[in-house]
Amino acid sequence: MRKTILALLGAGALAGCVSKKKYDDLVLEQQRVTQEKDSLVTDVLATTQMMADINSDLVAVKGLGVSPVSTGDRPLSGKAEDRAVMLGKVREVLARLNAAEQAVTAGKKRIASMSTAHATEKKMLTDQLNSFQATIDGLKAAALQQEAMITQQKQQITTLAGRVDTLTQESAVLSTEKAAVKDTLAHVIDQDNTVYYAVGTKDELLKRGIVVSEGTKFLVFGAKTIEPARELKPELFQRLDRRRDTVLTVPEPTKEYKIVTRQSPTYLTTNVLRDGRLKGDLHVTSPSFWDAGKYLILVRD
Repeated sequence: MRKTILALLGAGALAGCVSKKKYDDLVLEQQRVTQEKDSLVTDVLATTQMMADINSDLVAVKGLGVSPVSTGDRPLSGKAEDRAVMLGKVREVLARLNAAEQAVTAGKKRIASMSTAHATEKKMLTDQLNSFQATIDGLKAAALQQEAMITQQKQQITTLAGRVDTLTQESAVLSTEKAAVKDTLAHVIDQDNTVYYAVGTKDELLKRGIVVSEGTKFLVFGAKTIEPARELKPELFQRLDRRRDTVLTVPEPTKEYKIVTRQSPTYLTTNVLRDGRLKGDLHVTSPSFWDAGKYLILVRD
C-alpha cells in the first residue's frame, strides 16, 4: 500500500514538472513572437516614413518641370544644369525605391517565419507590406517615366545642337560664297564700266601703235586717213571709269582735236566746231557716250 501511494505521488510530481516546463516554453515563445511582431511593426512604420519621404522627393522633382527648350538652350547653361540635377534626383529616388522594395521582401520573409498562432497579425502585416509594394511599384513607374523624359530631352537637345552646328557651318560657307560672288560681281561691274582714252598728235599716236594710216595717195589722187589700230592694247591708254570720270583733259586746250573712234559728240558739252572737231577739254554729260565703244582716241591737228 505504501509503495502504491509513493508511486502515485511520484507520478503527480512528474506531471507537475512537465506542465510547468511546457508553460515556460509557451511564455518564452509568446515573448519571442511579441518581440518579432514589435520589430515588424517598427519596420512597417519605418517603411511608411520612407514611402512618404520618397513621394515628397518625387513630387519635388516633378515640380522642376521638363518642358521642352528651344535651340537657344546652349547659352542658357542653367537649364542644362537643372536637367542634370533633376536626373540625379530621379535616380536617387529610384535607388531608395529599390532599397524599400528589398525591405518589403525581407519583411514578408520574416512574417512567414512567425508562429502560426498569430495568423491575424501576420495577415495584417502582410497586407500592409503588399500595400507598400503597390505604392513602390507606382512610384517606380513615375520615376522611370520622369527619367525617360529627361533622357529623351537631353538627346533631343544634343541632336538640335548638332543641327545648329551644321547650320552654322553651312551659313559660314554660304557667307564666304556670297562674299566671293559679291566680289566677282563688283569686279565684273567695274570691268564693264572701264573705258580707255588716248590723245596726241598723229605722229605720236602712229608711233605708239594706237592709230594707223590707211588708203593710198598718188600726186593729187586718192587720200590717206587715220584709223584706230585693229588691235588696241589697254596698256597704251589712260584707264577711266565711265560712271565717275566725266571730264577728259587734253594737253593743249587751245588746239583742235578730232575723234577718230565712233563716239558721238552729242553727249559732250565741249566746244564742237562745224567740221566736227573739238576744242578744249571734253565734258561728258552721260555714260551713254561710251556705248559706241570702250576706246576713245583724239588726234590733235
